[in-house]
Amino acid sequence: MQDKKLLKDNEELDIADVTEYARYSMEIERTFAELQKGLAVCYDPKEIALNAMRVATDFYDADWCGIFEVDLELGIFSPFWWYNRELGAMSKTLSAEIEVMEYQRWIDSLNNHTAMIIEDREEIRDTYPEEYALYTRLQVKNLMAVPFWKGPVGFLVLRNPKRYTKQTSFLRMLNYIVVNSLSEYFMIETSKLTLTSPRINSDNDVYISLFGELKIIGSKGILTEEELKSPKIARVLVYLLLTKKNGVSPREMADAVWPDEDIDSVTKNFKGLIYRLQQAFSLISDSRLVISTPNGYKLNCKLNITTDYELFQMKRTNALNATTAEQKISLLEKAFDLYNGSFFRSAAGEHWIMPTAVDYYHKYVSLAGELLKTLYEEMHYGCVHNYATRALQHAPHAEDLFFWMIRSLMRVGHSEVARGELRMAQTKLLDEEYSALVDRLKEVGDMP
Repeated sequence: MQDKKLLKDNEELDIADVTEYARYSMEIERTFAELQKGLAVCYDPKEIALNAMRVATDFYDADWCGIFEVDLELGIFSPFWWYNRELGAMSKTLSAEIEVMEYQRWIDSLNNHTAMIIEDREEIRDTYPEEYALYTRLQVKNLMAVPFWKGPVGFLVLRNPKRYTKQTSFLRMLNYIVVNSLSEYFMIETSKLTLTSPRINSDNDVYISLFGELKIIGSKGILTEEELKSPKIARVLVYLLLTKKNGVSPREMADAVWPDEDIDSVTKNFKGLIYRLQQAFSLISDSRLVISTPNGYKLNCKLNITTDYELFQMKRTNALNATTAEQKISLLEKAFDLYNGSFFRSAAGEHWIMPTAVDYYHKYVSLAGELLKTLYEEMHYGCVHNYATRALQHAPHAEDLFFWMIRSLMRVGHSEVARGELRMAQTKLLDEEYSALVDRLKEVGDMP
């Protein structure tokens, strides 16, 4: 009865090949039992996932199995972990660091939670020429892929299976193991970031991030702007950070930050703001963050306070003075990663912070353009597209970012995607900026 139920429930079953399916079912049971023995003594999520991929290549007699993460919003997919049956885990792969997700069938597969099976790439040469070109480049003769969508989004892909090429149920079982391992890996990494920071080495170390959301990291954890529970408390902290004076009076800050409010009311309640700031800070540090001086309030000079915007400026300056392309790229990438959005985003439109926010925005656009240019010159075209896509999330009206993205796409033969990016640029840029972009692309011969 159980066998009959298996046959009935399995939608992929070819009824004409019951013998193969019976052999397939029995081999699943044996293989899965052996896999479980190995997993019982393994605690590293990456190792667990790679072991499951190894089992997949052996079971299906395939040559490669791997995870591709997908970002539908950005329209890209990227290999994360993989196993090569001949060369081993994480060996050099044929796939680029990122690939453009321009294949509607794959998007539909992900959205509909259905498997992708390509039995023979030659059969799609005429109907799906772009897919065919991708498979040819990646040496894919046939493939099987099953999607995952809870937490991380993507596919577990099997390249060139020679057995059970229509049966994906075991691959789905392995996909469950792989995705759980992937989720656990991300959870561990997030936990590491939450509990510690490479810049926190002692109880006196404090790291404050102002690009995007305000975050304060101390020896005991992270304090977010939301946890400060008051916009005014956050503004007190940021103003003290930026002024770096030997003391700021409540009246001076009220004049600078809240000129439209009643000065006496603000100054009267100022001590309460400082108190609540210290209450919140005490959750992540045993030290005082703000101290009182004869001239007013200032940040505790006994704390070693580091900020992301100061690191950004330092790495940017060092990158521009670097002596090698490799060193320059490394420093630019580190500075690029520090910028997570407008400077003190929740207050970026306020008069007292706007000049600083605008200044760092332009520095970021300039730095991103220099990074893309250097990566392009070093022929890292996949990286150019990756960083350009990320940069455009923060600076969607920057002509230079579109310029290097389109050039990189043309270099790898994605002319249709490049045309799409050019159309996007037309909607984002001013007419004169768009005309300048077109002229630049024509001048270098990369007009899509």
